[in-house]
Amino acid sequence: PQVPVIGLTWGRVSPELLSLAPVDIILGSDVFFDPKDFEDILTTIYFLLEKNPQAQFWTTYQVRSADWSIEALLCKWKLKSGLVPLHSFSADKEHLASSSLPGRHTIEMMIISLAQSDGT
Repeated sequence: PQVPVIGLTWGRVSPELLSLAPVDIILGSDVFFDPKDFEDILTTIYFLLEKNPQAQFWTTYQVRSADWSIEALLCKWKLKSGLVPLHSFSADKEHLASSSLPGRHTIEMMIISLAQSDGT
């Protein structure tokens, strides 16, 4: 099977994005690294999920500040998220994928999808 891969500019709807065939999963790796981009990211994800209501956005991110949160933006864009425990897919190791980043880093994985009309 073919898997389409397109580059995205968060917050912008490109012709490639408009003509994208239906999707099941949207992958994003460490996209939540600058709070000024959080709404643009979720706006784009919302657009894709509205076109594909059963789809999910799977993303990993490094926790950089306890003060940063996307909860209010998830509510604004009628989205919900759920954390995926790293141990559920053996990703709770110190040197995952031969990574040798200095220091200790907290990595999380979450799945974002459309919230139901009742907010769940």
